[in-house]
Amino acid sequence: MAIKKGLFNTSIARKNLMALTGLFMLFFLTIHLIGNLILIIPDSYFPIEFWDNVANPHDMYNAYSHFLVHFWPVTVIAWVLYATIVIHVIDALLITIKNKQSNGEKYQVIDNSTSTWYSRNMGALGTIIGIFIVIHMAQFWLQYKVLKIEDDLYNLVVVTFKVWWYVLIYEIGIIALGFHLAHGIVSAHKSLGIYSNKIINIIKIIALYFTLTMTILYAIIPIIIYFK
Repeated sequence: MAIKKGLFNTSIARKNLMALTGLFMLFFLTIHLIGNLILIIPDSYFPIEFWDNVANPHDMYNAYSHFLVHFWPVTVIAWVLYATIVIHVIDALLITIKNKQSNGEKYQVIDNSTSTWYSRNMGALGTIIGIFIVIHMAQFWLQYKVLKIEDDLYNLVVVTFKVWWYVLIYEIGIIALGFHLAHGIVSAHKSLGIYSNKIINIIKIIALYFTLTMTILYAIIPIIIYFK
């Protein structure tokens, strides 16, 4: 029983689980971004000589999407990702509830006088991101992969991002994600046992530039499509 409690019921175990699921989603976000950047490659710059049956970004994005849906190892990874998101959310709720019950403090907040506003509002940012994920998956994943209403994902994305309010929703979701990452990356490393000030300062710098790069690149995709 002691082993079970140590693995599943301690605050340290919960924070470790939060860190591991968060870092796994970070890996997915990076791969997802690389694929989505195909959407904004100008036709005139498309390296057509490197692709035998792909003449433009439209065909390449649809070929990329078709591969993700029909290559079974990717399907397995996708279901692991869905499970990871659910575990991450439930774990965050449990940590927040436990912290409020024990001392009234929020998750990861140690000193309010030195913490950032986004570190004190990870729950609110996570809620915005959760709503955004539901809308995003309903618009693309559900229509293309599950219901198979649309068979041309490139056109579905372009048509969607021609609607100003959907672009606005996307930008709000991405900005919330950026702030969530800015604190989450550093917090995850601390939860996994990295306490050296020198190493943490390096991680903070890497996290800052990584977050800025991810946020800007994700944010410009719908804006470019909207004005294209």
